Amino acid sequence: MPRLFNRVITFHIMGEIYDNETSPENIIRNYNWSFRNEDGKIHIIAHHKDNRGRITKAIKLPKIHKWKTPDSEFFLNL
Repeated sequence: MPRLFNRVITFHIMGEIYDNETSPENIIRNYNWSFRNEDGKIHIIAHHKDNRGRITKAIKLPKIHKWKTPDSEFFLNL
């Protein structure tokens, strides 16, 4: 019976911008992010159809933050 937890992990994002009017935040926001868990491996997938720039590299940072809601002290019966 698992307990639930919520944490925030952060990434250092690097990329390219191809015009002068676009900000890095615009490039990151235009990505569609999805998550997949297969065979114990976690895949974070991001794709976009924007031609103003792109993310070229993402590095997970070591700091882990707590989320706004507290962790569950209850066990789930699955």
